[in-house]
Amino acid sequence: MDGLLLEQVPGLPEKVRIDVGEQRALVMPSAAAARRLVDVLTGADDPPADAVVKIGDPVRLVPAEGGLLPHLTVLGNVVHGHIVRHRVTRKAAEEESLVTAGDCGLDDVLDRYPHEITPGRRRLAGVARALRAHPRLIVLEDAAGLPTWGSLLRLHHPPEEPPPELYGAAVLLITTDSSRTTGFRDA
Repeated sequence: MDGLLLEQVPGLPEKVRIDVGEQRALVMPSAAAARRLVDVLTGADDPPADAVVKIGDPVRLVPAEGGLLPHLTVLGNVVHGHIVRHRVTRKAAEEESLVTAGDCGLDDVLDRYPHEITPGRRRLAGVARALRAHPRLIVLEDAAGLPTWGSLLRLHHPPEEPPPELYGAAVLLITTDSSRTTGFRDA
């Protein structure tokens, strides 16, 4: 299964399907419900008894704050995501990671550490890091007070052209606030 298929998951529509290349949003009734769904999708928790959960592998989670390692630069974080998944040389990983980071609009912050960049840039770096694993599903966590994911993913690309590597993954935004789903279709 490429992408994501959810059936009979409590609190969701009866059937949710997100194909590779699609960007969808799920608005959850509470933060606890959102966290539980994230845990199910990332394999940290078992799905409910009667639910059907089919996910293309690998799955990458981008936490609301970006999920970066604080002791690595932005480029170091993106490269780390690549090396862990593909077992390639650091030089090859850096070359490919530079392209991904550029597609995410991070060229000017590659040598900075996470605490030295804005929350929006940390989120974009988290997306770049996830993309280097060539996931079939990217799960984006959301949090109030941070830039919306839809605006970030289109910051450096026209609305009809998100970063090219996103076409190889299904992208699911999980939020509790429907006003933060701009740029995503309802799942």
